[in-house]
Amino acid sequence: MRAIAIALIISILSACSTNGGIYKKDDPQHGEFSAGNTILGVVGAVAVVLGVKELSKNGGGGNSYANTGYAWDYQPGNGQWVCRNKANGQYSYKENCNGLPYVDNWP
Repeated sequence: MRAIAIALIISILSACSTNGGIYKKDDPQHGEFSAGNTILGVVGAVAVVLGVKELSKNGGGGNSYANTGYAWDYQPGNGQWVCRNKANGQYSYKENCNGLPYVDNWP
């Protein structure tokens, strides 16, 4: 996640001149600041960060039943729902299952 953030910061900075490079006041090639390129770079970076955050929140699989992410498991012995890691079946924090449907994914 940090690598993506660093890459996005670099791309934002590189979108500040009209030629797509890093804006430098006295540089003949990148000396013309472009507000439009800068705004588009920031909007694009924010969209990517939000998309990556949403994917990582749901384990990359959204609400699918692939073997990634987290899912609810109903425990008939005590009548409770618990959150489990779909890749390894280990119990997890309930926050990892927030927003996911209550569907029993384990036998």
